[in-house]
This record gives sequence, C-alpha cells and structure tokens, in this order.
Amino acid sequence: MRWPADVDLVSPDRIPQYVTGFGVALLFVVIAEITVLLAVGSPAVTDGQFLVGVVTTIPFLVGIAFGGRWLRTTDLTPSRYPRIVGWILGSLISFLLINLALMAVMPPDSTGLVVGWIRWSVSLGAGVGLLVGCLEGRAIERTLAAERASLRAEHLAEQREYLDYLNGILRHEVLNTATIINGYASLLREEAATTDQQRRWAEIVIDESEEMSTVIDDVRILLQSTDDEVQLEGVDLSRLLTDEVRKLEHKWGPVDVETSIPSGVSVRADPLVARVFGNLLSNAVEHNDAATPRVSIAVDPGPDTVRIEIADNGPGISDSALETLFERTQSRGSSHGIGLYLVRQLVTRYDGAVDVVETGPDGTTFAVELPAASESQSTASSNARSTSPP
Repeated sequence: MRWPADVDLVSPDRIPQYVTGFGVALLFVVIAEITVLLAVGSPAVTDGQFLVGVVTTIPFLVGIAFGGRWLRTTDLTPSRYPRIVGWILGSLISFLLINLALMAVMPPDSTGLVVGWIRWSVSLGAGVGLLVGCLEGRAIERTLAAERASLRAEHLAEQREYLDYLNGILRHEVLNTATIINGYASLLREEAATTDQQRRWAEIVIDESEEMSTVIDDVRILLQSTDDEVQLEGVDLSRLLTDEVRKLEHKWGPVDVETSIPSGVSVRADPLVARVFGNLLSNAVEHNDAATPRVSIAVDPGPDTVRIEIADNGPGISDSALETLFERTQSRGSSHGIGLYLVRQLVTRYDGAVDVVETGPDGTTFAVELPAASESQSTASSNARSTSPP
C-alpha cells in the first residue's frame, strides 16, 4: 500500500489520530486475549488476578482513545503534541520495566497472566503519560497565554500613551494654529478683501481650517471610543436628535428637515453617541447638491432595539465608495472622510449596527440600530437631567 504523496505521516497534526488508534488497538488486544484464552480453555480467564487486570485496564484504554479525540478539539497547539507523545512513551516504558522486574521476582503462574500483566503495564503507563502530558501542555499554554496577554497590555499601554501624546500635539498645537488661521482669514474676508474672488479665497481658507478642527475633534472622539472601560447608560435619544437638528440648521442654513421622533425614547449608549448623528446629519447636507437640502429622521422604537433612519435628497453614493464607506483607509477625496469611520466605531461600541439601506440619484438612507435602554437606565438618565444645573 502506498500513501498519497501529500500525506505527512509524521506531522504533529496526526498525533491525536495515532493516540486514538493506539487506545483502540490495546482494546482489541484485550478482546483477542480473552478470546484466545477461552478458545484454548485456559483457567487463567477465570483467575481473579486476570479479571482484576482486565477491569482496571479498561478505563485507561477508554481514556487513551478519547484522549486522542480530546487533543483534536482542545486549544492545545500541535507543537505540544510531540512532548505529550514523549510522556506517553516514557511513562509506558517506565511502568513496563518496573513490572517486568516484578514479574522476574514474582513469576506468574501461567503465560496468560504474563501477557495480561504486560498489557496492563502498557495500558496504565500510556494512560498516565497521556494525562501528565496533557496537564503539562495545558499549564504551558496558560503560562504562554498569560505572558502574551501581559505583553499585549504593555504594548497597548505604550500605544495609548503615544496616542494621547499625539492627541495633545494635535489639540494644543495644530488646533491652535487652525484657530489662528480661521481668525485671520475671517478678518481678511471682512476687512481686507476688495473683490468677490478674494472673499471666496478667504472663505476657502476658513472652510478648510474648520474642517481641520473637525478632524482633530474626531480623532479625540476616536481615542475616547477605544477606552477599555465602556460605561453605557440610558441616553435620551429624542432630546439628542432634536438638539442635533437645531445644530444642523444653525450650521448649514436653510435645510428642509422632516422628523418623526417619538418623545421619551432612550438608548443604551454614552454622550459620544451624539457624534454618530451629528456626522450623519452633516454628511446629508454637506454633500447634497440639491437647491434645498432635505433631510428626514424617523425613529422606530422597539422592545430591544431602536432603529433610526436618516434620509437625504443628495446625489447618492457611488458603488466604489460604498464598498469602503466605513473604513478608516478612506481619503478625504471620497467626500466622506473620517466621519463615517467614527460613526461605525461608536455604534460598534454600543453593540449596535449602521448601514446604508438605500442609495441612488434620489438620495441616500442610513439606518442605525442601537440597544434600547432598560427602564431603570431611562429613569436614571431622566433624573440626571432633572437635577443637572441649567
């Protein structure tokens, strides 16, 4: 018989199969041993020592057979298997040598008992070796996992410290610079610009400085959203959306807004959730080429989740942009920037979902689903608002 060329008989991945096969083979040895003794009419088959040996062998054989199956399903890596085999062979040989010495000192009365004693020694040694090897392997894996977790924690702490440092630079240096640019550009537009073209250039500088400030603020929010400890609470979604609509109209001027927002709807989130809807509403207007931007907001509260749909009458999203819409690798040239990546990160933080349910030349509809706040969370949120200072 020739094995297929792609079958590696010495691969560690095949060791569990060999262990199971070894256990099954020993079981067949016991069955064959009893069959032969019965066939020849040997009195050893009814000997008390022989029967005790058979009874005490069976659990070890079953353990070896199922031990191989367990190895295939456990989280032990195959690199641990050869050492387990070493324990099996070492323990088997040790037990066998000890019992051969005992047989030399106390010879059994018959050949059947000799065979049974050897079979018992092999089974017991292999079973004990498999148990010790598995326990050692698990201990090693747990130790390595703890070390890896410790290294990851140190690395994450270093990364967090570095990101906080970069955030500080962005906010204290770049943001201050953007504010100064914005201020001087506003002065140029109001006092120094003498033509429409000059005023337009000044407005471009102002818009870009404001965009820079928005991106820096989004980075800060992203850093907050990566905190390990996330404490979610009941957030009044009805009030939050009403505030965001007011901000939208204040920032972008005339906007046709239609709302269907029931009162008293709360979701399980944190204050950063406002950024989700602030970004979605801003995108609905900022990238809208209609003469009068139109935005509709519909809230559908359910027992477990709250669904919020935000639709606009913009030009829609191209198929190429749609594929990577929520990815952080997008460039600003995609016209959506970091905002939608931030939206996805925050919604994921709340165990929710966000997606584009419809897009085309008549507009785009985003759907956000967030966990509904429990009654106790909603009550706590309401009490906090009522006791907060004006």
